[in-house]
Amino acid sequence: MRKFLEKPPTIIISGSCLNFDKERKKIIELIEYLQFSVSSQINCEVSSNGAALGWDFFNIYFDLSLIEKLREHFPEISKEEGITLEQQFVLWLVKQFKRRNMDYHLKLSDIPYENTKGFRLDPNNYRDDNLLEDLR
Repeated sequence: MRKFLEKPPTIIISGSCLNFDKERKKIIELIEYLQFSVSSQINCEVSSNGAALGWDFFNIYFDLSLIEKLREHFPEISKEEGITLEQQFVLWLVKQFKRRNMDYHLKLSDIPYENTKGFRLDPNNYRDDNLLEDLR
């Protein structure tokens, strides 16, 4: 019997700045403030992704449950222009950084999705035996 490690869904936001070693502390302070504001201690990670042409690239890993809690506490997240909650959150997060005079270029890098095999059907639209009898 195989056991799979159940890992919480994680959203990955990629960003760039000029000096990541200096800016990492500021990024973590904002994330800790957000966690404190929703009374949550969910693991978030900020890590370097390399450097090129004078830019330092980094990734921020957010737990999806933290974003759900933040949306309940900060309803203005839902008013952002993105289509999905994840896109709206990234746009809102950029504004939070700019309020603190931190200008980072952020974009949504990866969002969790559920693996399915085949087509996903809506159970409310299944045909039942009674409907098939009526069609005969």
